[in-house]
Amino acid sequence: MNKSWVKFGLIWGALMAIIMNIGFPLFDGENINWPKAAVSLPVWLIFGLIFGYVSRKKPVKKQ
Repeated sequence: MNKSWVKFGLIWGALMAIIMNIGFPLFDGENINWPKAAVSLPVWLIFGLIFGYVSRKKPVKKQ
């Protein structure tokens, strides 16, 4: 069974967590809230898995 959607979802979730919790505060000149970042990382990973599952490619059926 191909589980590439799991890898894709985890990478997407991790990148979104980094961008939202580290990238945007640095860009805005604010301090990084590390406890908030630590709490939101698992949330982003879960939503990344959901995104990866929903966006996986379905195999083409031969007729």
